[in-house]
Amino acid sequence: MSRRVICRECRLLVLTGALVWSLGVVALDDAEVTALEEKCEAAREEALAPIREDRTRACVEQQLRRMDNCERYYATYGNVSRSPTGAPTTGYFYDLPECQEWLEAREQLRQSRSRN
Repeated sequence: MSRRVICRECRLLVLTGALVWSLGVVALDDAEVTALEEKCEAAREEALAPIREDRTRACVEQQLRRMDNCERYYATYGNVSRSPTGAPTTGYFYDLPECQEWLEAREQLRQSRSRN
């Protein structure tokens, strides 16, 4: 029975934390948002590394190009880039939890600045 009470208390703490975060009570500054962005980019780079390696290897094997040319070409694969019309294309892996946390914090900071 005490286990259930602890579980309920844990849920209450998690829900309270989520509510506080969503209401913007937790004030973030530029340094904290930048740290979250760096964490996101590190997670994205980790997720993109094997894909870039596979693409580079295929470039060398199938297109018979030099390794350094293929590495340069695929070094930014998966990042936000510009389409031929100039519109930004969506980068890969911004759905990772680290990136979602950064995007929410960035939006919260933007909203807090617009209120002032």
